[in-house]
Amino acid sequence: MKHCLNRGILVAIEGIDGVGKTTQSVRLVDRLKALGFDAIRFFEPTNETPEAKLIRRKLQRSVSRTSGELIDLFLADRRHDVEKHIAPALSEKRIVVMDRYFLSTAAYQADSRPWQDVLEANREFAPEPDISFIINWPTDMALTLIKKRDNGLSTFENETALITIRGRYLEIAREDVGNYVVIEKIADEEDVCDEILDALLKYLHEHELVAYDV
Repeated sequence: MKHCLNRGILVAIEGIDGVGKTTQSVRLVDRLKALGFDAIRFFEPTNETPEAKLIRRKLQRSVSRTSGELIDLFLADRRHDVEKHIAPALSEKRIVVMDRYFLSTAAYQADSRPWQDVLEANREFAPEPDISFIINWPTDMALTLIKKRDNGLSTFENETALITIRGRYLEIAREDVGNYVVIEKIADEEDVCDEILDALLKYLHEHELVAYDV
């Protein structure tokens, strides 16, 4: 059975490095497709712009966290993503799942510009997520998973930075006007996906966004 939506739905999977955003975004799309929804996943930064390549180079070096240059790079890359991928998919009434979106830029770059200003700059051109899931794992657990990677630690991947950024995510969830769902640490990754999927399906039902089944 295929579910047809009244409009496109934008979902963001957010949280500090090491909490499984990529795992959960891939899993969520797979689960949605299995249920009959037309879902697609995008990630940021993209692999398609000069700005994205520069972002990755800078994050692997000791770039100043107080520099506003990274924000401008993220904004430029996101404009491309919105124009080429996100907006077209939403116009096709698909469920778009983002592995990081503009909430990440606000949480990670708030040393150089208040997170309120970063969100406002993004909202001038980027679609607002219908629902943003913040995976709120303990920083020591996230750092342990980060250290298992083969590509080394980036600028923000240390315990002090992660504690600060985790706090910002929660502050934004409390104070911003967006629709945020905080997912606390659950023992099994499948349980995390279950909680995300259940909340998303509840949102679709409560807002009567499923037009019909075929």
